[in-house]
Parts: sequence; structure tokens; C-alpha cells
Amino acid sequence: MRRSVVTLVASLAAAIAAPCPAVALEMALVLLNDVSNSMDDAEYAMVKDGYRAAFSDPEVVAAIGANSGGVAVAYVEFSGKHEVILVKGWDVLTDADSARAFGDAVARAPRTSAGDTAMAAGVAKAAQLLLAGGFGGARLVIDIASDHPYDGGRTAGVRDRAVAAGITINALPIVDDRIIGTFDGRMTYSTVQWGAATMTEFYISDVIGGGGRFAIEARSYEVFGEALKRKLLRELIASPGGGGPDRGLVVATLSATE
Repeated sequence: MRRSVVTLVASLAAAIAAPCPAVALEMALVLLNDVSNSMDDAEYAMVKDGYRAAFSDPEVVAAIGANSGGVAVAYVEFSGKHEVILVKGWDVLTDADSARAFGDAVARAPRTSAGDTAMAAGVAKAAQLLLAGGFGGARLVIDIASDHPYDGGRTAGVRDRAVAAGITINALPIVDDRIIGTFDGRMTYSTVQWGAATMTEFYISDVIGGGGRFAIEARSYEVFGEALKRKLLRELIASPGGGGPDRGLVVATLSATE
């Protein structure tokens, strides 16, 4: 049975306390990262390097500094239904030192799990953290990175309740072109028809939502850091409700040749 937004908010007693900065925050952002068993150790290492690089990038640091009240960030890993773990946060980022410290801490943290892909549970936890935070008028954003191409519609309802509560969800789908050992030796994890839609169509229809929602595709794990950087820049300079609801949803596609 689907829970209402009221029930969702009422279940937040276990969520961690949000920071209390001297000035109002501009944005609260949950970085929700899929670490399920479709990601091997080498790919996980590239993702972690990507977080370190993105949060030390001069453009990202400048965009953080342009948010006068600071940006609250939390990093969450998820795989199975009971494997949704807050790894780091809430941290208030205001300058180069705080941004780099956050990225370094995320990169150093050990992997929390490697189970199945319970995306709906991950989005629900991220929404809980945001709604429990008491962030006032700050923009509330979930930034989900995953290579999962289909979930039978389970995430869409959770997404809808989060959006109704004022949260925007953006996505960084990682298009995994690893051969999965089919009879023809050519089919990949991302191209096999797990559902009725392509991988990107799944993220547009079932995952992203809210004002200004968008997705940026990473066509390999090697470009994850650059894709994350572009995603952060777009989020950090956004305004509430910015962007048309049906235009520009996929704003960039990065490949290893770029």
C-alpha cells in the first residue's frame, strides 16, 4: 500500500539532524549513489574518484560560493532494500576547503554494500533526510546516480510523493556497455530490454521529477566525474521551478571519447 506524504513525514524520527547555519541555506542536496552488485570494484573506484574530482573542481567550488547561504550536502549509498546507508552529511559547503573536504571524505569512505538494486528504497530514504531537515525555503534536491535500467515501476510512486512534498529529483544514468554473455556475445547490460523502455526513457518516466528536473548520461564509468561535475553545476545555479517540464530533460550525454 502506498504511503501518503503525511505518513512519510511522520516516519522521519530516525533521520539525522540537519545543520543550523547562521544564514539560510540556498539548497539541500542528497547525493544518492547506487552501489549494487552490477558495479564492480574498479567501477566503484572510478565513481569515488569522480566525487573527489567534482568537489575539488574550480567551477564547482565557484558555483558553491555563489550560493550565499551555503549548500547542505549528504552522500547516501544504496543497493538492497535494507542497504540504504548515510555515509557522509549533512555538511554545509561554502568554499573550496569545505567542498574539497566533503569530496575527500566521500572518496575515502569504504563501500557499504553490494546487493540488489532497491532504487525506490533509496529515493524514499533520501526524501526522508530532506524532509526531516528543517531547511526552510532551501531548494530540496535528490541527485541519483545509477546503472539500473528498470525496476517494474516501483520508483515512480515514491518519486511522485517526493515531488508532491517539494523535492526535485535529477539523475545521472550510467550506461553500462559491459557484455553480459548472451548467445550472440554482443548484448550489453544497458541495451537488453529489461522493460518496455530504453534505459534513458526509464529515468525520464520513472525517476526524475519536480521543477527543472533533468538527466545527464554517462556513457561509461570513466566519464562519471565529468558528468557529476556538469550535473552539480546545473543544480547549483538552478532556480526553483526553472526549466520547462517537458523540454531539455536529457541535457548532456558524455562518452569516454570526449
